[in-house]
Amino acid sequence: MVFRNHPNEIEENTHLPLMFLFSAFIATIPIIPFTLFSGLMGAKYGLVVGALVNWFGRIISSAIYFLSARYFFTDFFSVYLKRFKGIDKFQRMIQKNAFVAIFIARTIPVIPPPVVNIYSGVVGIAFLTYISSLPKLLISAIFYLIFLIIIILFYKTWFNRRLHN
Repeated sequence: MVFRNHPNEIEENTHLPLMFLFSAFIATIPIIPFTLFSGLMGAKYGLVVGALVNWFGRIISSAIYFLSARYFFTDFFSVYLKRFKGIDKFQRMIQKNAFVAIFIARTIPVIPPPVVNIYSGVVGIAFLTYISSLPKLLISAIFYLIFLIIIILFYKTWFNRRLHN
């Protein structure tokens, strides 16, 4: 029996399909910060499965924002987007090359993801161009993970030096 040593493991993993849906909900309507939710999923299901749950949630959330901005709330979101200072520069980037502009905006964590999603829907970027940039979220997640590992190693080294002094 595979679960002989861990009888609760079957019960714990039965909620996994619900976590995929819940991640989409939390990413779309942030009741709690998605970063906190991401950490919980990683702790609960491990690095690979936790990352897949989070990635699924972000993709579904991105598509919901995009489609909502495109078909239902165009006027409302147009007014919302004018509050952001760098939107004109982003508009020029979109006009030159939409795919590259969205990719850069997703890779650089300065621009809030909902702004990129909403803007892409409002300005009429083709859904295929937009959705093809989403798998690149994994690239930015890998860079973020490397950054966190460096920070943790730096902190651990610094803490050990202070402890021994």
